[in-house]
Amino acid sequence: MSRWLNASMRAFMRRFMPGIAAALEEENQFGRLEGPEGSLTDTTLYLQVEDNGAETTIVAFAGMAVLYAAMPRFEFKKMLQETGGTYNFIFVRDVFRSSYRRAPDGSGDGIAFYRRIVSEALQHVGAKENIAIGMSGGGEAAFRISGGAPIHRIIAFNPAFPLERYGSWSNLFHAALSLKKLICEPGAYVEVLLVILSVFYLLKHNKKLLGREDPELPLRDYLQRAVPATLFYSAQCRPDARQARSLNGISSVLLCPVESKRHNCLADMKKQGVDRLFLKEALRGADSFRPKTAPTTS
Repeated sequence: MSRWLNASMRAFMRRFMPGIAAALEEENQFGRLEGPEGSLTDTTLYLQVEDNGAETTIVAFAGMAVLYAAMPRFEFKKMLQETGGTYNFIFVRDVFRSSYRRAPDGSGDGIAFYRRIVSEALQHVGAKENIAIGMSGGGEAAFRISGGAPIHRIIAFNPAFPLERYGSWSNLFHAALSLKKLICEPGAYVEVLLVILSVFYLLKHNKKLLGREDPELPLRDYLQRAVPATLFYSAQCRPDARQARSLNGISSVLLCPVESKRHNCLADMKKQGVDRLFLKEALRGADSFRPKTAPTTS
């Protein structure tokens, strides 16, 4: 990631998300987008398995900030445990921050690599049900990896899926010109703009290193299995709402609007006191929390 963008993200997180920023600093995760130089032989840097003998395994995909649903790993686990369930956990990290396009050895077959290691880990644990969870880039990974791994359901929060669409000039244009949000919700404005800029830069970086990916490939990959997905999106954040509603015609995707102007809709769900309730319902495959009509975007 270019120095100015990385510095901007660091400054924003310290100002508006001090808890997350502190966790990132502690784990030394404010590095460059390219990640570590060379290949990685320590598998725990990108895959960690916790077999608790449960009937359900949660596969948590980290986003570009190397967090799980915008939370440190321990906080993410605590949130799930507070829903009343018992789970096994598989934590997956994209060490090169390439939206899982680069494998840990630096090659460009990252999607196939992560599908393979997730599949092997799930087979080793042997639970009855496997649920993939992710936010933003982690949500995009949940959709992509599920096309070739034994995932039974997906829970995603504002996933950048498909990636090419999310990092498009159109999304960047809409985010930049949301002047009402800039005046009324400057934190939300900067957050959304930085996320889209990051994806925009990521696409250019991946294209330079790996070549241009067919923009229709991610959706085709997902539709091969069409794993049932519950997708929470920020109804008052135009880029995220447009992204979610572009999947409206896919019967396996359940769209669930959230009253939020931020990209990190889970933070607003937490403020509203509905995060654990909604997550509990989604984990058991229910949709009773879904509004009859979606709130309008602004």
